[in-house]
Amino acid sequence: MAVDLTASMEIQGLKESLKIINKVDKKLRLEIGRDIKRIGEKTVVAAINELIPPGAPMSGMEHRKRTGWYNSKNKGIKVKTNTRGARRRNIDKGAQYETIAVITVGTTGAALAMMDMAGKRSSAGEGPRARPNFVPLLNQRLGRSPSRFMWAGGEKAIPDFQRELGPVIDRVIYRSNQELMKVR
Repeated sequence: MAVDLTASMEIQGLKESLKIINKVDKKLRLEIGRDIKRIGEKTVVAAINELIPPGAPMSGMEHRKRTGWYNSKNKGIKVKTNTRGARRRNIDKGAQYETIAVITVGTTGAALAMMDMAGKRSSAGEGPRARPNFVPLLNQRLGRSPSRFMWAGGEKAIPDFQRELGPVIDRVIYRSNQELMKVR
């Protein structure tokens, strides 16, 4: 019997609590952002980096230019917090498809992004500039299909990330509740 496991993490009110704290105490909001980033780098980014090969997966990427592997590895993976709301143009359309994450993990390097997601689009081997052997060779060398690094490593790190993020979130919620209880 096959078991389908899915993992997700949603904390109700974190975005709103961070906005309240930002209005009241900007230094505390920055400190909390740094704590979230530190925990994300220690857990999620470390798990993703374990999956990334040390050398270029293909010989044509062994350079330090924009799409080179060594340039991409130096830029790496970033953890960010975001309290932005839905865009007005999307709210007018119902904003059903725009769920904005509070904590995001992404890559800033072109080569890493290409290696991570190459082959996701079904018609990747079509067109005048297509390289039909690129994705199969990549799958063979890395042993995984798209998303090779980011999703696989991030999903593996969710339990550790949740456990370490718990006290920070409790502090955020407690502080924002204190501000909401004050009589103005």
